[in-house]
Amino acid sequence: MHEQTLTDRLRILGPDHPDTLASRSNLAGAYQSAGRLDQAIDLHEQTLTDRLRILGPDHPHTLTSRNNLAAARAARDHDQAAQPDDTGTDARPA
Repeated sequence: MHEQTLTDRLRILGPDHPDTLASRSNLAGAYQSAGRLDQAIDLHEQTLTDRLRILGPDHPHTLTSRNNLAAARAARDHDQAAQPDDTGTDARPA
């Protein structure tokens, strides 16, 4: 549903409209919730870049995008640290 909404908003409103940016952020959040962290991070990065350009660094939506990107990266780092290394042991330090 989020993918279709983003596609529609891109077509109708354009890439810089605040509602389009919100849809991209929503899709990134859905990807993150589904464990598709690389895709979520890519979309969060795009959204943050555009919100910085369009809204400025101090706008609440820009700050939310910065937080969302940090959370997605932290989730990815946590998942990677929990993966066993090549020896079959946990990669996390003791």
